[in-house]
Amino acid sequence: MSHSKRTASGATKGSSTSKRARTTCTDPDCTDGSCPDCADGAIHLDPTVLSLPASELLDLAEHEDRTHSDRSIVTSLYEHALSKCTTPELRSRALLRLAEYVGYADYASQAITEANSDVIKGRARVLRVCLDPNNWVDPDAESSEKVEGLDELDKGLKEIESGLSGTEKDVVLDSVVALMGRVEAHELCAPLCNRLTDTALTVSYAVLGWTDHADPADPVDEKDTELAQAASAAAVRWSQSATECSVPGTQIESRLLPVLAYLANQTTNFEACKLRAQIMLVLSGVLDDDDAALRAFDLAVESLLLAHKITPEDMDVVRQLADLDIDTSV
Repeated sequence: MSHSKRTASGATKGSSTSKRARTTCTDPDCTDGSCPDCADGAIHLDPTVLSLPASELLDLAEHEDRTHSDRSIVTSLYEHALSKCTTPELRSRALLRLAEYVGYADYASQAITEANSDVIKGRARVLRVCLDPNNWVDPDAESSEKVEGLDELDKGLKEIESGLSGTEKDVVLDSVVALMGRVEAHELCAPLCNRLTDTALTVSYAVLGWTDHADPADPVDEKDTELAQAASAAAVRWSQSATECSVPGTQIESRLLPVLAYLANQTTNFEACKLRAQIMLVLSGVLDDDDAALRAFDLAVESLLLAHKITPEDMDVVRQLADLDIDTSV
């Protein structure tokens, strides 16, 4: 029987070398049933990693989380980091990260109790609401029109917005990604999805300097670009949930003007073209003005064709064009 080795790597601050978190056995195809590192199925982190200070171990866990490393490795790193944290700042951060990663409400509750940061408290409150199965879509029941735990959700989102005001771009980006992670983790009811993505847009717009009735400034650095892309992904989910919540089409269009203006200039970016197409398809179905709806549809097709030109092997785009009876052979 083959036992795969699970590893994690990440550079610590001030170091040009990578720390390896792995079992002592280094043979990835080890079949020795007597090998203690392979036989028990447990995660054995390298002692060098375990000796890291709490802050560096938490940084490493977050790095492995972002790079989608083995879940068992990431969970173990978070757990070991938490066990080493002694200050409220580090403990609440570790509790939140672990709660978000494994989807455990008790850790979120502890984070709320111990945190001094509004952002950590807010994200933990939002997580608890999102983990309530009553807020998930039940395919065998009518869609819910209300959010269970609405007061806690309101408080959490306000804490996130106020806590992110004036903070660094990477902190805002991290919270936007976290909010979208909640949307993707479960199929949330439309009102809850709409509230999360609306907050993601609000904080993104504030940092990027986008307003509802102005052309967005071009991203000036890598963080701006990442945040603009995250905001665009949030815009797609917001537009879809807003439609389910019966938000008028003109309001949906107005809210997304900065995103649409940004995406219109990203004609060589595959993902941007796909995102613009999804938003335009939504608008084509909700705008009351027939000419405006037709223009939105035409722009959706144009964006899909651009995406197909950039990456012709992408089957999602191919299927969408086929569903719209668009000939890609021309």
